[in-house]
Amino acid sequence: MHIAGNVILQEQKSLNEEKKTVKLHVKFYETDRPKGVIIISHGFTEGAQKYDEMIYYFLKAGYHVCMPEHMGHGLSYRLTEDPSLVHIDTWKRFVRDFLKVCHVVKEQYSELPLFLFAHSMGGAIGTIAAAWETELFQKIILSSPMIRPLTGNVPWSVTVAIAQVECLAGRNARYVIGQKPYDGSEILETSAAVSEARFTRYNEIRKQSREIQTSAASYGWLLASIKMSWYLRYHGWKKLTAPVLLFQAEKDAFVSVRAIQKFAKKLQRKGRTSCEYMYMPGSKHEIFGSDDETMQAYVERILSFLE
Repeated sequence: MHIAGNVILQEQKSLNEEKKTVKLHVKFYETDRPKGVIIISHGFTEGAQKYDEMIYYFLKAGYHVCMPEHMGHGLSYRLTEDPSLVHIDTWKRFVRDFLKVCHVVKEQYSELPLFLFAHSMGGAIGTIAAAWETELFQKIILSSPMIRPLTGNVPWSVTVAIAQVECLAGRNARYVIGQKPYDGSEILETSAAVSEARFTRYNEIRKQSREIQTSAASYGWLLASIKMSWYLRYHGWKKLTAPVLLFQAEKDAFVSVRAIQKFAKKLQRKGRTSCEYMYMPGSKHEIFGSDDETMQAYVERILSFLE
């Protein structure tokens, strides 16, 4: 059974302002005789439709699935009118919103264990949520998590300085230099997927759906991603208590593989929980967009970990 709905959030910017109601778009999928609930935390510029195949596998394996769209994505509320731009004022908003959805799920399915499946930016958001509330998830699956975003040919320290300066100067809602509005021109070769069929399916849906045509970051988002990275690398890893299964793609052009490896080693050597590290040959950033052989190994390992 599939149910689409919204989680209503109320936010108050200052004591003198009235509370403003905003909505996070969430999809719920239910199966017969469930073993647990998997909540998906998606990546930067993605929409819920990208996870249709993974949701199908989770349902077939006997799990309810909750698929929220993060603020600034899909049918959830936004802080900008530009449909191409992902903009946020503070990184903690992503985490607080995600936790509110998790609390609704926990209340609705109180007798079932809650599991996290998180990709890329969603990996950062979900991992911080798990660090803030250590009893929330029974197990954590991280797929190419954004422990630190890649910044192209610009050194990390320079990227940090640029983001801070632009935000201090009041240009936080502007496009990061080099980013551009959605134009439908993405091709398989420069995408995060390997499988042409999987890439084409979502790409064609995206061309027809304005709400999932987000394609660019604001300086506000860039600074938020930097602060999430700092938190995860210096504080968050120490707090995790649920077992972690972490996947690294062979060819990742979006997140730092070195940062992922260091994060896993910290968990394995000094952490409060276990961390199983899986290297996925023949894959790009979206491991769930790989060829059939890689996909089979990926899904089987996830389901085995959940069992």
